[in-house]
Amino acid sequence: APSSEIKNQIEQLEKEQAERQKELDRLEAQRKNNLSEMKDIINQKKIVDQQVALLYEQIDSMNEQIAAYALLIADKQDELDEASVRLEELQQKNKERIRAMEEEGELSYWSVIFKADSFSDLLDRLSMVQEINAADQRRLQEISEVGRKVSNVREELIFEKSALEAVRSELDTSEAVLEEKRKEADSLLTQLIAKGDEF
Repeated sequence: APSSEIKNQIEQLEKEQAERQKELDRLEAQRKNNLSEMKDIINQKKIVDQQVALLYEQIDSMNEQIAAYALLIADKQDELDEASVRLEELQQKNKERIRAMEEEGELSYWSVIFKADSFSDLLDRLSMVQEINAADQRRLQEISEVGRKVSNVREELIFEKSALEAVRSELDTSEAVLEEKRKEADSLLTQLIAKGDEF
């Protein structure tokens, strides 16, 4: 999938996660109001069960986000690798060009003028020098552009990896909360049985 689609999917999952978090907070506030008697315990148990279900959904959503980020990071890594290889090739060609210039001696305008046999030969030689200079400028421009791309993609990759770690951290927190809620559900069930025996 293209990076833009993956990012859209991540944004949608984050929105859904935020909505679930709001619902979890609302349910937690509601749960705190139900403290005693069997009816209150039953209501608390229902709420905790709903929270557990929402936490399972939230964890599934986070796992989807993690998978999406993994794809996005793989795409960015491929893009970075390709750009880095291209930059290395361009830099190598540039080094070879500089080495050739050093070995052959740089072609100056004066040497072109003095070696020309005729006016048309002079124009041909000047045109050749201009073409060589233009080619050198294009090569340097391409090196600069590819260098910027490598830098930008590297920054994007760092950002995506950071976002992935943030989601993994949230996942760890949600899994810990889920475990607490499971224990709370078991405790409420025990209280409910005890209250039933009491009644």
